[in-house]
Amino acid sequence: MDLESDFTCPNCKRQFKIKVKEMVPGRSKSCPFCRTRLSFTGADGRKAQRAMDELQKTIKKLSR
Repeated sequence: MDLESDFTCPNCKRQFKIKVKEMVPGRSKSCPFCRTRLSFTGADGRKAQRAMDELQKTIKKLSR
């Protein structure tokens, strides 16, 4: 399950979705509307994505 987060472009103020696993410090992504480059710093989205993947696996095992 890929987690997504709503993100508001600081330039054009339009909202779009970004996959949490793409929000990695040192990486960047362009706004799909105005092409402003957005750089990620701080909290690493990969940790949240891994936790959700593990939770999903656990739930599948329990439902068997």
